[in-house]
Amino acid sequence: MKTLKTLAILVLAGALLAPGASAMLVGTPEFTYTYTYDRTDDASGGNQYEVYRMGYAQDNEYLYFNMLTGLPQAGYLYSGAMVNAGDLYVNVGGSLRDGYSGTGVDATYATEGTVYGLALTTHSGDMNNDLAKTGSWASSGTKDNAYDWTAVTEGNLYKDAMFSTGVYEAYEKDHASTVVNDNMSDSFGGANALPSHIVEFGTDLGYQGDVTWVNRGNNVAVNAAGTVKRNNVYEVNAKMSLASLGLTGGGAFEFWWAMECGNDGMMLAGVATPVNGGEAPEPATLLLLGSGLAGLAGFRRRMKKN
Repeated sequence: MKTLKTLAILVLAGALLAPGASAMLVGTPEFTYTYTYDRTDDASGGNQYEVYRMGYAQDNEYLYFNMLTGLPQAGYLYSGAMVNAGDLYVNVGGSLRDGYSGTGVDATYATEGTVYGLALTTHSGDMNNDLAKTGSWASSGTKDNAYDWTAVTEGNLYKDAMFSTGVYEAYEKDHASTVVNDNMSDSFGGANALPSHIVEFGTDLGYQGDVTWVNRGNNVAVNAAGTVKRNNVYEVNAKMSLASLGLTGGGAFEFWWAMECGNDGMMLAGVATPVNGGEAPEPATLLLLGSGLAGLAGFRRRMKKN
């Protein structure tokens, strides 16, 4: 009996103290994600512009974001211009409604809900200016020059955020059946409604956590059935405080993401559940503890048998 008590203490201590215990991919919390998959053939220009999957999960403190894309965090060089990675658009309590009225500091952003932006890279200045010079197809990139393009910091969350939209003007025409249509009415050129970069914001809610952007290599499954494989697929992970988002009581939200060009974009709609006010054990701890107790049960059976 003394031996069993000692083993129980050791197993429990190991479960509670095991550093970084995880059976998941690096940067992915050890609980179930709700995933939405995008088409694997709806990007213009190649796999580097694809968005394959979005997912979310939550615990008592954070809302977690996960994504698969072909674009590296540093961007992709096209015709001498850098196509930059976008920021995460988050809408709480509403839905994306494209429409900027006016320009610069006098602009109003017509949308439902409260819009937040999570900076997935650190940037300042006009992120669309360089790419917009490459051709008339990117003319929307010249229509956002009146905005502040306030500096943002990777991992920080911004409330009342305004976003630029993708600069590839032909995208909605090329993929009319698969993307949001803005009825040719936005002030960025009228043909690409996908939100890409934070250009202005109301309140900096501060640092939320690390943003990881990891190349998962080749032959990575990018559809729900696991039958479509791609090379150089990047897994993106980030998190936001439920309190910062006003979601401790639960509620609906949307994630949107697109790279600067807007050659592909994706939306995920989810519902956060209310938190109970207590601190839930980390899922990895519960997994290890359960495994340890199961092992003890087996050990005790063997002891009895002997």
